[in-house]
Amino acid sequence: MSSYSFVVNNISDLDQVAHKILQMSKTNKIFLFEGEMGSGKTTLIKKIVALLGVSESNSPTFSIINTYLGSNNQTIYHVDCYRIENESEVENIGLLEILNEQNLCFVEWPKKIHNFLPDNCVSVIINLKEDIRKILIQS
Repeated sequence: MSSYSFVVNNISDLDQVAHKILQMSKTNKIFLFEGEMGSGKTTLIKKIVALLGVSESNSPTFSIINTYLGSNNQTIYHVDCYRIENESEVENIGLLEILNEQNLCFVEWPKKIHNFLPDNCVSVIINLKEDIRKILIQS
């Protein structure tokens, strides 16, 4: 198991975290972002997809799933499970198919869908304390 830890004092510090996740995306496809509301999950994902050539990205809080096309025609999914209330919704929105594809998938609030996640996911845990974020990446 690999583990990487970062301390983020400001938004520019997210670059090295985004680059590490990008490097890991060569061998991993599903990244699970955990952290309290406002901890920076969406901001970090925006940085990562920007490195992949996506200029316009936003939070899929209401749509639940956003699909982006990277610069090399790579499909990238950004999933926000915050509003998922029960397991039947996971099947209804097509999330199972997305999780089984070989495309990159960034998932916020993964605990809501834990029964559907494969074992080979990478966890990105963001802890926020007094405006300092500690980000732990585990694969």
